[in-house]
Formats: sequence, structure tokens, C-alpha cells
Amino acid sequence: MATFTVAELRSMIVVNMGDYKTAKGEGKLMTKDLGSCVGVAVRDPQTGVGGLLHVMLPYHNAARMEKVSFAATKYADIGLEEMVRDLVKQGAGREHLVAKIAGAAHMIRNATIPESEDISSRNLMAVKEKLAELGIPLLASDVGEDFPRTVVFEPGNGTFRILTPGKAEKRI
Repeated sequence: MATFTVAELRSMIVVNMGDYKTAKGEGKLMTKDLGSCVGVAVRDPQTGVGGLLHVMLPYHNAARMEKVSFAATKYADIGLEEMVRDLVKQGAGREHLVAKIAGAAHMIRNATIPESEDISSRNLMAVKEKLAELGIPLLASDVGEDFPRTVVFEPGNGTFRILTPGKAEKRI
């Protein structure tokens, strides 16, 4: 697995589970422990404005959540909408946005739930559906299998580093 210098670690903006952060240019966004969750990196290549969302759940159920406070950013559907609005406010061109994703690992096998219906598969499907609905092309992905991932996204140049214990670093 890749190692980071102290200076590199200090310069990274950490994205917690169920949240997103944005950066421009040389900024680096990192999220850890993507198991069944999906890390969604969206950027405008022309302005270098980008964001990283750590999706925990596929869909927000407004009827069920009316009386409960919630974090919109943990859901694929409304979290992506919120992040895209923020990116546009920061100068990203809506029509230029592109995406890369990682995660959606099948961390826990369950004989009664088919793999195609587990939370990781539903998260992945929701992310892909929302990106398509928003007209954001998916350029690359590293998803599935049965291991966790940490990702580092550099909006300025579009580098999306995938770090997995016991495996070589991957860049997509």
C-alpha cells in the first residue's frame, strides 16, 4: 500500500462517511474505509473544481425522514445533487462535469440476500443512475470484489488514487 509524507497528509482534506468536500487545483481530497460505500469524485476539467462524496446509502426516503434530522450527503441521490450544486457555485461548469467512482465492495456475504441486491450493489446502482440523470459521464471505476478501499482525489488534474491493504496503488 502507498505511504504518504507528513506534508502530503497535512495537505489532504478528509471526507468523512456520509459527507462530501470540495477543492480546486492542487487540493487533495481523501476518504477512507470504502467498503459497501461508494466514493464519487466529480470535477470540471476546465476549472479544476471538484468534489468527493462518500455515499453510504442509495436513496433518501423523504416520507420516512420528515420528522428526523438527517445528512443529505450520505445518500447517493440527494447527496450527488447537493455536491453538484456546490461545485457549480464554486465555478465548475455544469456541462463539463465528469466522474470517477470506487468502492461498493461486497464485504459481508449473506446466503439469503443475493449479491445483486446487497447494499453495495444498491449503492453502486443508485450512484450510476444519479450520474446518468444528471448527465455526468462516468469515466472510470474500481468497484466490487470484497476488500475496502481508501481513495485520494486530485480535482486539478483528475487523478483518482485507490489504496487497498496488501495491493499495489491503482490510479484511474
